[in-house]
Amino acid sequence: MIAKIKARGVSCSFCGRSSGQVANIVAGTPQHAKGVTKGAAGKSAFICNECVERYRSMMANTETPNQSLTVPK
Repeated sequence: MIAKIKARGVSCSFCGRSSGQVANIVAGTPQHAKGVTKGAAGKSAFICNECVERYRSMMANTETPNQSLTVPK
């Protein structure tokens, strides 16, 4: 499975940047849980280090709740 992912290349599911454009990309696999459809279970989502940092910054900033995230292109 990992070889297939590396062969086709990956990009962040949130900003669309490829693995060559960011320092790291992490894969996650939805499991059978409440709210996860049968079609989504076992399919990977990817998030880059920059989106993780952006999200962390948003969560740490309690002064501006409901702040929308602007994804650079």
